[in-house]
Amino acid sequence: MKYFKFLSFAILAVSFALFSCSKKDNYESSEETQLTNFRKSIEKDTAFVYDADGIILEITEMGDEEYQPDDVVYLIYTGVAMQKNVVFAKDETLSFVYGDNNLIKGWKSALPYIKKNSKGTLVISFSQGYGKERVGVIDPYSTLKFTFEAL
Repeated sequence: MKYFKFLSFAILAVSFALFSCSKKDNYESSEETQLTNFRKSIEKDTAFVYDADGIILEITEMGDEEYQPDDVVYLIYTGVAMQKNVVFAKDETLSFVYGDNNLIKGWKSALPYIKKNSKGTLVISFSQGYGKERVGVIDPYSTLKFTFEAL
């Protein structure tokens, strides 16, 4: 009986490990598909595209003035968790001080390329977003897509 319990536990542990790996692989495969599809959708005449380090930034209207340290940045944005196409922020206005460390990694990486009065789309991989954590309606491993206007 003791052997049976151990064997049952071992099988359960291996099954859980395989399921977890499979689930993560599915998220990563899904994310790669979403990033590839977004890359393909970028307009041919887009003014600016930055694609590196887990973010894709497409600027469709480039402003003319760079943000300076300690400037207050105002963004009007809509955020979508792409895996389930869930809108988690709609036309919200966000204000923060340029250089603020309370932003997710993807926004920190993108901000140096965004000028005042710019419009565009930012896609952030889960590794540069909320990672493996659930945040509100955003599932773990979610790719995030933001349409924004920087004021």
